[in-house]
Amino acid sequence: MDPTQLEKIVQVVTRELQLALDGQENNQNLKLMHEMVVALNSHDVEAHDQYWAKDMVWHGPPGIGDVHGLEAFKNQVVRPFYAAFPDFHGTIDIELAQGDWVAATGFVTGTHLGEWLGIPPTGNEVKMRYSDFWLFKDGLITENWVMVDEVDVLRQLGADPLAHVHS
Repeated sequence: MDPTQLEKIVQVVTRELQLALDGQENNQNLKLMHEMVVALNSHDVEAHDQYWAKDMVWHGPPGIGDVHGLEAFKNQVVRPFYAAFPDFHGTIDIELAQGDWVAATGFVTGTHLGEWLGIPPTGNEVKMRYSDFWLFKDGLITENWVMVDEVDVLRQLGADPLAHVHS
């Protein structure tokens, strides 16, 4: 066999093997993300220990900022959110996985029964559009970038930050 042909065959086989491995990693990361969402929806704060790295970083939406470390994430983000929206439930409409990354967008629903972002409880039901990007390393989530349509959420809570634009 011609060395050039052999080299081409090796390149094709290598590429196909890498695609297969990437697919397995994608599936594992998606599975982990789905399990983490189940923990979120069941309000099981301690279950997050099995999905997140201890030194994880949560990059919150504008106005909330970054939170460093799993314990800080649970105490500064998860618990206060559950207190503000005790019937919190998230759904996924679209998800993508590639290599170390998983992305999803969907909605979170809940009734505003506790203070959130300085807003006292309103009793209003809210529906929040979110988009999350998770970075996985060694079977754990190490970083999470979160985007929420905060303007729409604030409107649902009766605090329209753009009211002056509409008047």
